[in-house]
Amino acid sequence: MAFLWCQPLSHQSYWSEFDLKGLKIKIKSPKKDVFRDDSGQIPPYFWAKGFRNRVRKLFGRKPRKHSFPIHRGYSEARDLVGDGTVPELAMLSNQARAFVAEVFADVGDASDTSSVGEKQSLSSLESGPRVVQLRLSADLQAWKESQHAAGNILPPKGTGLSQASAGALQKFRAAGWPDALKTNNALFGCGIASLLMGAADAPTMFSNYVTDMVFYYEHGYNYVFPTLEPLLQKGLEDPHALRAPGGRERRDAVSLGKQYIQGKIALEDRFKKNLSYRSARLNRRTAQIVSLSESSLLGMAAEAIARGCDPGAVMADLVFSSPGTDVVDVGCDLVNSEVMNSFLNVTDITETGVVSEEVLRRVYDAYAATGARMLTQRWHEPVARMCAALYTWHIQNDRHMFFRRAILGWPKARKTPNQPQFEADLDEVFDKQYRTTGFRRPLDAKYACNGEDTCDHVHQFFHRHHDKPLLKDLWRFLVTEPLAYVRGGVVDEGREYEFAEGSRLTMADLFSRGQVLEMVWIIAHANHHAWQVNHLFEAAMFGSILDGGKLIGKLDRQEAKPVDEKNVQ
Repeated sequence: MAFLWCQPLSHQSYWSEFDLKGLKIKIKSPKKDVFRDDSGQIPPYFWAKGFRNRVRKLFGRKPRKHSFPIHRGYSEARDLVGDGTVPELAMLSNQARAFVAEVFADVGDASDTSSVGEKQSLSSLESGPRVVQLRLSADLQAWKESQHAAGNILPPKGTGLSQASAGALQKFRAAGWPDALKTNNALFGCGIASLLMGAADAPTMFSNYVTDMVFYYEHGYNYVFPTLEPLLQKGLEDPHALRAPGGRERRDAVSLGKQYIQGKIALEDRFKKNLSYRSARLNRRTAQIVSLSESSLLGMAAEAIARGCDPGAVMADLVFSSPGTDVVDVGCDLVNSEVMNSFLNVTDITETGVVSEEVLRRVYDAYAATGARMLTQRWHEPVARMCAALYTWHIQNDRHMFFRRAILGWPKARKTPNQPQFEADLDEVFDKQYRTTGFRRPLDAKYACNGEDTCDHVHQFFHRHHDKPLLKDLWRFLVTEPLAYVRGGVVDEGREYEFAEGSRLTMADLFSRGQVLEMVWIIAHANHHAWQVNHLFEAAMFGSILDGGKLIGKLDRQEAKPVDEKNVQ
């Protein structure tokens, strides 16, 4: 019995070189109706804590599981993922790796003649190349050239290596954390995602963040931060976290994801000179399998499913994270080394080889529909929280320059909210050949807002949380002030930094005060607005078309040899 009481102390010593006190926040259980009718479905933040779980631990029993609902729909995602066990995820990951290998095998032999003629049908190409040549439509190409001539050129994607400000680090008490974990890209990416999701306890949450750093191999962090690999391995071997609910599954799935990431990186590096204006051809089933691994966060899904979350919904959420990321990179990925952009892979584009304004809007609306229920109804579920935070990550990561993309693409974006706001599953908005169907259904009236910049749902939320003024500040930094900036049409780098740093500091402050659930709701609804109300994601998509092309033939990540971490700024 004494051994059981000593376990927390031994785990504390496992990460004793780092200050984790900033993670040990107090989260109050939400009062009834404070989140409309969702309060009863929200899982505990530290799910191994509490008196009952301490008693269960004394008797060698696992913490009590939260009861998650099984949702309607997500049929094909549910069929693909099955029960969501690690062996099933491994099978899907292996299929994704095999497909990507086929794609790059075709790249080696591809030439300009691999483009698809406008009169050819997909059925005639079933056994054809996995890669096709793309081009902008005449109208989009003319717009791009005229905008470039006027000086409206999107700078190349950043490396995402700048360190978070002293103010942000202080609020998390993270100044002494490893350098790789302290960049804006990481801390307000996988870091904030882990902090929004919660964990068995605070040390496990830190350990989870460490393991999620596998995502940043895609950004070349392993070249810049030599200690990343041993740190990651330490997180994967964390004995306490392995015993936590879903902890072993999470770490096993991270290892699966790492194999996919490293394999794809090696292929991109080998063929980077031959990837411009090329895109992979997929059907709907393969697109979902690949997107699951493209998320690079397979561990989050495995843990959520092991804890009892609906496997079909988790699969759908992680699949959505691909378009949730790719939407701001459509134009950039068209010219650089990425052949797996979920917008450019759609058959509407690959069957003709033409990227047009009309088709991009169709694809955009299809993906907007697939994320709507997640962002408005299921916002509190673990992987949904990560997907919601993709919006803030685009703003804060010193890589995507979200509001620069948005202001450059604003002339092409729709200026009125969707009426009605809509939702659908991926297997409804795309047919089996991965072609858009145009299908959608109105979003449940309970979750659809009135479409104003600060909508009725947000006003009601502020009223219910009138004692938490920082929530208004966060909405201001994420929605209202950026909208005024984008509508103004004048590029101002200082204003863009103000939105990014202001939102970072506000989120760090909200976390330190334990206002995590409230922050998640604001972020999720801001994300929903960006897709269907103010169309900032659509603006960013078109803004990406104005990429200046400086990364043609190069990788959009750090390729330098390892350097002294202390010299990284």
